[in-house]
Amino acid sequence: MTHQKFLDTRLFGSLNGLRAIAIIAVVWHHTYPRDGWILSTRGFLGVDLFFVISGFLIVTLLLREHDRRGTVDLGAFYARRTLRIIPLNYAVIFGIWGISAWSNGSQALSIAHDAPFALTYTANFVPMISMLGICWSLAAEEQFYLVWPLVERRLRRHAVKILGLGIALSLVISCGHAHFGLWTWMPPMLLETTFVPIGLGVWLAHLLHCPNSYAKLGPLLSGRWAAPTAMVTIISAVSMPVRDISGLPRLGIHLLMTWVVATCVYREDHGARAFISNRALSRIGVVSYGVYLLHMISIHGSQATLARLGVAQPLAHFTLTILIAWGMAEISHATFERFFLRLKNRWAR
Repeated sequence: MTHQKFLDTRLFGSLNGLRAIAIIAVVWHHTYPRDGWILSTRGFLGVDLFFVISGFLIVTLLLREHDRRGTVDLGAFYARRTLRIIPLNYAVIFGIWGISAWSNGSQALSIAHDAPFALTYTANFVPMISMLGICWSLAAEEQFYLVWPLVERRLRRHAVKILGLGIALSLVISCGHAHFGLWTWMPPMLLETTFVPIGLGVWLAHLLHCPNSYAKLGPLLSGRWAAPTAMVTIISAVSMPVRDISGLPRLGIHLLMTWVVATCVYREDHGARAFISNRALSRIGVVSYGVYLLHMISIHGSQATLARLGVAQPLAHFTLTILIAWGMAEISHATFERFFLRLKNRWAR
C-alpha cells in the first residue's frame, strides 16, 4: 500500500478482529481457571492490546485532522469521546450500584466503595474491591484522552520526544517495581497500570503518518506473511514458561503487539486477513466496548444459569459468558448507544 493510500484509509478492517481477540482474552481471564497451558493464564494481556489499538487509532485521527485543518479541535474531540464512552459506562455503573443497594447483596458495600472512583475515572489510583475493578483500564484511557490531544495540538513538534519521556517514566516505574521492589508507596493499581502500550500505539501512529518512516518500515511490514509471522511470534512470547512477566518481559510483549497492529494496518490484504476479518470476530470487535463493560454482569448470569442446569465446566462458563455479553452488547449498541453515536457523528472531523 502506498503512503497516500494509507492516509486515505478511513477504516482498518482488521482492527475489529484484533479488538475481538482482546475482549475474548479478557473474558477468558475472568472465567477460566488459571492453570494448564501458560498461554491460558494470560488473558489479562487483552487489555494491553486494546491500549495499543486505541493509542494508534486516536492519534492517527488527530494527526490527519491536524494536516487537514492546521489544528486539532479539542472541543470536538472531547465531545466525541464523551458521547462514545461515558453514557454506557455510567449506565452500567449506576445500574450495578443501584441493583446491589436494592438487593443488599454481598457486594453492596464494596460496590458503593468503588463506584465514585469508577465514575470519576480514577479507578487506577486506588485499590478496587468489587466487580467495578475493571474500570481501572477505562480510567487509564480517559487520562490519556485528556492529556495527549493537548500535546498533539500545542506541542506537535515535540510530541515524539514527550512521548519518549512518558514511556521511559512508565517503564522506570513498572520495571523498578517489578525487578527491584521500588515505589511501594504508590497506589497498587497505579503500579499495575502501564501507559506503555498506549504510548507504543501513539508512537506507531507517528511512524506510519510520516512518509519517510512509513517507507523504512516497508520491509518489515509489507510482506503478505508479516502479519501471520507477528501473530505466531507473540503467541510464542506470551507462552513463555515464567510465572511473572511484569517489567521487561511485558515490555517485549507490548512491542510485539505493536508489530501485530502495524502489520494489520500497513496492508489490508495481509496473510491473516481471512481469519482476523471473519464475520463473527469483526462483529464482536464492533461492540467490544459493550462486551467489556457488560461481561462482569454476564459472568453472574452465566454462573446462575449453569448452576440451575447442574453444569460445572469452566469452558461452558466462558462460552456462555461470551454469548450473554455479546448479546447484551448488541442490544445496547442498537438501542441505548445508538442515540449517543448519532450525536457523536455530528462532531466528526
